[in-house]
Amino acid sequence: MIVEQGQAAFEAPRSLTYRAAEAVVIHFDDLLGWLPVERRALLPEGLSLAAVRRTRNILSHDYRKARKDIVWDVIEHRIPAVILAVVD
Repeated sequence: MIVEQGQAAFEAPRSLTYRAAEAVVIHFDDLLGWLPVERRALLPEGLSLAAVRRTRNILSHDYRKARKDIVWDVIEHRIPAVILAVVD
């Protein structure tokens, strides 16, 4: 639904769409931690769990402003690719 709202809504000042994307990315890291070993083996090649964790930390602890282009890429491409890879 975030992607369906479009990148302009996502990038708008004080965007609730962006805030929703932050929450998705934060919980995405948590969900990856719960994946059984056999499902982790199905994760897309090149997916860095360390990078997922760093992005989550930046968003959840607001260490610094996150780059919106990275968050958009995660929401639009990376999370859907993981879901397709690990769900039958």
